Formats: sequence, C-alpha cells, structure tokens
Amino acid sequence: MESAGVRVDVVYEERYWYPDDGGVVWLAGYSIVDREFGRFLPRDAPALAACGLRVAGVAGAGQHHTAALESEDVGPGRRLELRRQPENAHDPNAIAVHAAGGDQVGWVPRDLAEELAQELDAGRPVSAVVLREQRRSPRDPRHGLTMLLAHAGAIQLVERRPGSQMAEPS
Repeated sequence: MESAGVRVDVVYEERYWYPDDGGVVWLAGYSIVDREFGRFLPRDAPALAACGLRVAGVAGAGQHHTAALESEDVGPGRRLELRRQPENAHDPNAIAVHAAGGDQVGWVPRDLAEELAQELDAGRPVSAVVLREQRRSPRDPRHGLTMLLAHAGAIQLVERRPGSQMAEPS
C-alpha cells in the first residue's frame, strides 16, 4: 500500500440500527463496499485487513467528548487526526482522536492502539476519517462515531450508488 493515500469505495446511507442489547441507534454515514461487485463489506472483512484498513468505534466519544461531537468537523467523511499519548497514565499505547478543528473526540480503542502506536512511533503514516455517526434519533445530538483507519498518508472516500457494479471502465 502506498503511503500517499488510499481510495475506498463507499455508499452513504441513513437508517435505524437495532443492536443486540435491545437499543435503537440512528446511523448516518458511509458503509464500505467492494469495488468490483458493490457488496457491503463488514468491519471485519478480510479484504479490508488485506488492504491495511480497519474500522473501529471512537472510544470514549459519547462519555467524555460530547461537546466536541456537536461540531461539523466530525461529520461523516471528515478527516480525523491521530495523536500519540505515550504519557497517558491509563495506557502507554494511547492514541487520541482529534477533529480537523483540533478538539479531541475520543481515543483509538485499546486493542487497536497497541498495534497502531508502534506504527506512529516509527513515523509511518496512519490516517483516519469518520465513516458514520450515531444518534438516538435523526434529531438528537451525536453520541458516537465510527472511523476508518488506514496505513496511508490519506484516505479518499469514493461515493458510489447502492447496489451498482463498481468496476472501472476498461
């Protein structure tokens, strides 16, 4: 994978999601799709990992950074900045997630931070963008974010039509 950037095919959607815990969540944002066939790819798809892509929730966003979540700087498709926090008393691998405007919106989840901290400490690029936002309803404030991370200098989301075949013309 080149460090300059990576292109990721996505479809924008807004819908209610019913998690296994019995709650109701409004999701708005992008879902990753297979370029050739247009099928949705789950966050744990081997094809994503093979490209160096990871999908993860932003840890602590709704609990500790509610004011920052109200900013348009954290809407779907917006760039996020990752900042190492080796002095963090709770986790020496901590990676803070900041909006483009500078406000912290949370952290990279601990299990993923352990892996990515080494990359960042070695000076290798890791980029992040907001994939989706979570709300209790379309009118409520954001209470969570899902991000896409890549071992690249930048991530370009390429929006496609749902269900369309996406192979580039020959």
